[in-house]
Amino acid sequence: MTDTAKKFSMKKYFKETKAEMKKVSWPSRKEVLQHTEVVLVSILIIGVALWAVDMAFGKILDIFLMK
Repeated sequence: MTDTAKKFSMKKYFKETKAEMKKVSWPSRKEVLQHTEVVLVSILIIGVALWAVDMAFGKILDIFLMK
């Protein structure tokens, strides 16, 4: 075995994972709800904008196909 290749240890992996999870800064419930609200409103706005563009291109395509 070379110096760069190390043996995988499941115990060490979970120990290090647990240590890293303690360093995580978790958002509060209020922050999660606010971020969720922003995401849902953004999805709604983008969805409506895409629907409007789709309808406009559909109308333009109908005009060209009628001629």
